[in-house]
Amino acid sequence: MAPPHRRRAAVAVRALVALTALLCTTGLAPAATSGPAARAAVAEVPPPTATTSVVTVRTGGDRTADAEVGPLAGVTLGLFADEGATEPVDPDWGVCVSDADGDCSFTVPGTGPGGPNEGAVYTVRQIAAPSGWYTNPELRTGPGSGSGSLSPAYAFPTPELEGGQTYSSTSDFMYSTEYRESPFTASTGIWQQSRNNPPLNGACGIDVALVLDLSASVGSALPQLKDAADQFTDALAGTPSRLSLFSFDRNSPSTGTENHPEPTSVSTQAGADAFKSLYADWDLGSGTNWDQGLYAVAKAPTRYDLTVVLTDGNPTRFSKPIEGDGSRTHFADTEGGIFAANAVKAQGTRVVAVGVGRGVEGVSGLNLRAISGPEAFTGDNPETADYYQTTDFTAAGAALNQLALSNCAGTVSVIKQIVPESNTGEDVSGSRNAGPGWEFTASSTEPLGGLPDTRATDDDGTGGVTFEPEFPPTTGEAPVTVEETQQPNHTLVTRGGANAVCVNLDDGASVPVTNSGPTGFTVDLARQGGVSCTVYNRPDPSQDELADLTVDKRWTIDGTPYAEGDQPDGYEATLTLTGPDGAAATPQPWGTPRTGYAPGDTATVDEETTLPDRCELTDSQVTEANGDPATGDLPFRATLDREHTRLTVTNTVTCDEEEDSARLRLVKKVVNRHGGPGPGPGGELPDTGGPGATELLALAVGLTAAGALAALATGARRRFRDRNGPATG
Repeated sequence: MAPPHRRRAAVAVRALVALTALLCTTGLAPAATSGPAARAAVAEVPPPTATTSVVTVRTGGDRTADAEVGPLAGVTLGLFADEGATEPVDPDWGVCVSDADGDCSFTVPGTGPGGPNEGAVYTVRQIAAPSGWYTNPELRTGPGSGSGSLSPAYAFPTPELEGGQTYSSTSDFMYSTEYRESPFTASTGIWQQSRNNPPLNGACGIDVALVLDLSASVGSALPQLKDAADQFTDALAGTPSRLSLFSFDRNSPSTGTENHPEPTSVSTQAGADAFKSLYADWDLGSGTNWDQGLYAVAKAPTRYDLTVVLTDGNPTRFSKPIEGDGSRTHFADTEGGIFAANAVKAQGTRVVAVGVGRGVEGVSGLNLRAISGPEAFTGDNPETADYYQTTDFTAAGAALNQLALSNCAGTVSVIKQIVPESNTGEDVSGSRNAGPGWEFTASSTEPLGGLPDTRATDDDGTGGVTFEPEFPPTTGEAPVTVEETQQPNHTLVTRGGANAVCVNLDDGASVPVTNSGPTGFTVDLARQGGVSCTVYNRPDPSQDELADLTVDKRWTIDGTPYAEGDQPDGYEATLTLTGPDGAAATPQPWGTPRTGYAPGDTATVDEETTLPDRCELTDSQVTEANGDPATGDLPFRATLDREHTRLTVTNTVTCDEEEDSARLRLVKKVVNRHGGPGPGPGGELPDTGGPGATELLALAVGLTAAGALAALATGARRRFRDRNGPATG
């Protein structure tokens, strides 16, 4: 028989299972989460016996706090005879799959005294990652400078196994703080794998987190690092893009700097220059902590389309409080970067790692791959490349330029700028990006897919929209015409007589513009080219003094007041207004301003009503004007002597009361199944009240609803008293 504590545990487990089943049948069970953790059951690490040993490995996914990593289910690990073995030592007990707690446990038999596996040492290696993840069978270790690089297998030997013992990756093997021992495989004890890199948003115009390495190893190349960042920033100018800025050395932000997680619009060159000024005077720190640099992005309130890490070396620090020796790269340093990068990717953000110089050449690509994705940049794949290894920062800047414009081929971006009201002529100095709601429509005389298309500026601060026509296979270039929907109180500002100023995104060269109507323009667009056009508008003081009219609605029906929309069904009224500019009467929604009147204009207010047959409209008047009581029959002629005029129209309706005078009468039918008396000759009801009585209540004319409810309550109290003795209440 099992010991008492195990019997109690078994009873508790059965009770928990029963409770879970009950919750499921009642719909109260918690919803299942998505991802591998939802598919893998939670299981305790099994206990060893006198003849078995347990080897348990903690598997991790996303960083969840500065020094914490969330579990990852579905990771398949194996016990191998050594690093070179191709098959696990046993297809059953030599293979484990991590559960939702991130525990992957092997129960090894025969490790007791005299057993066949007593004192055995096995190597733990990864067999497969769960769906949506990829493995890193090797990582780069060695000096942080990039010299003397090693690429040890990501594999860990177990201790000599003894029966009755449990060996954990976070304490007994794998985990280590011996940072001086080559091949520098000291680990956090949490098994890493990388999330698949999300695809880049296909739009020409993205939100980017730019993460700059300010470790001491950058040295005299710091100006070139900033130049590379400048090239990336300038390449995005002219597109509806925004940039955020992060830095790291041994921590993030780097010593003497400040992170800027809030996006800055770089849709204009002025915006790009303002962003570049944020890091223009930054200096170097010490140490390289990919982990904290990337985790700062994951913690930011903005969800970015792309994160670009610009680094000259391998990580030598991780976590917070900071760990690592600051001079060499160990498994643990890169593991931290992987977990933080996973947290960024979990938000749908693509991570691109750009390694610059000798510090990240050769096998250092293993670590760049681990924080981004498996595809290296080959020169012609900027749209899909996960990581870059460039010889210097000049080459890095060129690569970043390609990346910035990778989705802008065959597009037209339009940036809307608002010119100060005080400017005159074609002076556009001091212009700012437009807010939301500025609308543009693109079309072409050629059969381009996706056109015509209408787009409006958003509230993202860029003032921009992008059109992405689809070119037929035989079309290399086509004209694209963009028309602006002019907003009230603004006029177009031309530049050199042109309705827009357009440039080639690739090299900034001017693109010829042909005006199309009062606010439109046409440009020639190449299949592989990208064009950015700026359109200027200025508030027009001469149009500022306009007036509008709003009419609200109220009802009084048989003495009961109602606001428009709250009245009973069947009572409807349609407002009509004349103007502006002498226009005939047309319908207008109640409570909605009609704009475009000039001060002093008049407008006729009228309505068309629909009422139930038994009801009559006895009065229809303007009862309020600009908050003051008023009297005026419809149709009402309103003089608009102010910027905003607001009227209230009240309809008074009376209905035939005889058809509404129905009352409720309670009819009580008693069926006494025990042979008692029935109703008296006059219909009076005897007090039967026995426990076998069934009562049928019917509503008829003669008794109000309140009376019926009162009768029901009285009868209920009487029956309770008859059956249970005196009662109150």
